[in-house]
Order: sequence, then C-alpha cells, then structure tokens
Amino acid sequence: MAYLERSSAVIELGKRFIAQMDLDGDEVSQWMAHVLAERIHDAENAPAAEKVAAQNSCVDLIFQLWTRRFSLPAHARPFAKLEPLLQTLESLDANKRPRFRFIGRPRPEGALDERVAEMLSLATNVDDAARILIQYFLAAAAEEAADESKSWVQSALDAELDATLEVRILSFVDGGLDRASEEAKVVRDMLEEKISTLESFASLATSHAERLKEKLSQITDKVTDAEPTDK
Repeated sequence: MAYLERSSAVIELGKRFIAQMDLDGDEVSQWMAHVLAERIHDAENAPAAEKVAAQNSCVDLIFQLWTRRFSLPAHARPFAKLEPLLQTLESLDANKRPRFRFIGRPRPEGALDERVAEMLSLATNVDDAARILIQYFLAAAAEEAADESKSWVQSALDAELDATLEVRILSFVDGGLDRASEEAKVVRDMLEEKISTLESFASLATSHAERLKEKLSQITDKVTDAEPTDK
C-alpha cells in the first residue's frame, strides 16, 4: 500500500513536469513531455499483470527528470525563477561559513585593549545587521518565485524525493520575510532582536557619516587655504 501511494505521488509529480514543459516549445521538451505522458498513461491504464512494471518504468523516468531538474531546458526547470536567488547567494557567499565573507571571526589569544574590543564588537554588529538586510532584500526579490515553488517542493516531498536545497531556499525566503512558523513568543523575540540590531546599525552609520563629514570639511579647508589667490 505504501509503495502504491508513493508511486501515485511520483506520478503526480510527473504530471507537474508535463504541465511545466511547453509542448509548443523546443523539440527536446516536446519529446520529454510526450514520452513522460505515455509512461504515465501506461502506468495508470495497464492491465493488472503489467501494472507494476509500467509504474516502475514511469517512476524511474520521473526520478531521472527530478535528479536532472537543474539541467533541463530553461522553461522546463521547476525552479528556474529561483535560480537568480541561488546565483546571488553564491556571489555574496551569504549562507556559508566562516560568517565573514573574506575573513574569519577574530580569535584573540590574550586580553584585548578596551577600545580594540569595542571596535571589534561594532564590526561584528555591522556584519550582523548587513546580513539581516541582505536576507530581507534577497527574500523580497524571490518572494513570488518562492511562493510558486512551494507546490513543487510539496509534490517532491510527497513522492519522498530529495528536495533539501529547495526546502532550505524556501526557509531562507520565509526567514527573511519573517514568516516564521514557530510560536508567537519566538517570533516576537526574533523580531525584537532584528530591530535592535538594525537600530544600532543605523545609529552607528549616522555617527560615522558625521565623522567623515567633519574630516571632509577639514580636508576641504586645507585644500582651499593651499590654493593660490588671484591678485
């Protein structure tokens, strides 16, 4: 019974592949859609003595398509709209370790000067705030594509296929848009922490901008004083 249920779920995923493939598109997609439609028809209509073999043949083809989902023609790929997000994440290296993009978190061996420790702490806070903002903007950009992809992911999970990457991407988007499914207190605490981090970042950025303006004004005054005056 479990096997039949899984086979049925896999076949439903196959039907989604057929719907995704543009039958008026390129010849490769037309051929794949045609072959898959034939396998599904056979699996659903074969005589009892041939049904298991027909289902196995159909399921094997759908497995192959799912395994190769990222190398299918562009319009036939289930998650094509999520690919710009994946490419941007890879470029930013925003979801890998170490936490910093170019260098690891400092690990001092001895006691730090208080001023140095403060600067290092501020640098870490800036990094945390930047990551909150990056996640939000990436998630907002991918929101529509992620919503469309959820039904694909659910179909794959129902068929017990590996969708680890897609699940992580959807979790990334939901996290960036604060769609956490945990209890309200957890969500509240998470939002309060994000707000505090961003407000500290905004204050720090404003303060540093003012210092830079003062420095620019001093340099401008020096340049002006050094310029020859017309006689």
